[in-house]
This record gives sequence, C-alpha cells and structure tokens, in this order.
Amino acid sequence: MRAKVGDHLVVESPNADTHRRTAVVTEVRGPEGAPPYQVRWTDGGVEHRDLIYPGPDAHIEHIPHARGAESMQTMKRWNVDVVVAEESEGDAARTWAEVGLMADDGTALRGHGMARKHPVDLDVPEIGEELAVSRALSDLSRQLRQVAAEDINDNTGTPWRPI
Repeated sequence: MRAKVGDHLVVESPNADTHRRTAVVTEVRGPEGAPPYQVRWTDGGVEHRDLIYPGPDAHIEHIPHARGAESMQTMKRWNVDVVVAEESEGDAARTWAEVGLMADDGTALRGHGMARKHPVDLDVPEIGEELAVSRALSDLSRQLRQVAAEDINDNTGTPWRPI
C-alpha cells in the first residue's frame, strides 16, 4: 500500500451492517509512501485526526494532483430524513423506519425497514429502532447504488458491475 498526501484512505467492511469510512491522508510517515499515515477523517460530520497503520479492509484511492493549476474542491451536503414508528400489541412490538434522501437534482429516494420484538424479549425500544433504521438505510443504499449503476450505463454505455 502506497499513498501521497491528499489521497483517500478508505476502510470498508464486507459486512453490510457497517459503513464505509473515508479519511484524507495529511502526512506519509513511512518510506516511499508506505504506512503509517496521518489522516483526517471526513465521515460522520465530526472531523478528527489519527495515525493509521491500515488493515486488510483498507485501500487507497489515489487523487490526481493538478500540475500548474489550482485544484478545485467541491463539497455537497446530503441530508437524510429518518422517521420511526412503533406499534405495540400485547407483549409483541413492531418498529418501522422510513429514510428519505432528496438529491440536488430533485431525485427523491426512500428506504424502508422493519423490526419485530418477540413477546419473550426484553422491552428495549432502542433496539427495534436501531434495527429498523439500519434496515431502512440499507434499502436506501441499495437504491442509490442502482441509480449510480444506471447513470454509469447511461454515460459510458458499459453496465456497472460491483467489484
């Protein structure tokens, strides 16, 4: 693994319940681009810095560096609305979640998720909420990947295949 300042360190787990984390490499401390890397995490809305020795679930996304010209960085903020509802019937409970994403171009996507509490389980509403929301976000993620795949196909004529 080799990186330059400005490249992105991406950590992805094969587990669908975890998310992709991205950091910007701010300093390379190893020889010839090797780890460790000083990074600035850009996910989660809160910026923090770490010294990282990347594991097997990490890879580097090389960012082209402009020569002789100022580079331009564009930032967009996407907001996801989350609505959670719970229905109890005796000792059983169901929790529904709906998440919505509105893109700059007006495209709206909605993901849905549901969780059920077994009658013998402890009554901990947060668990149902967490499961329902995570499933709704997973549904939204699947839809967003499909939109991206269609855009790739429309713009390149080549069907997108996940690696």
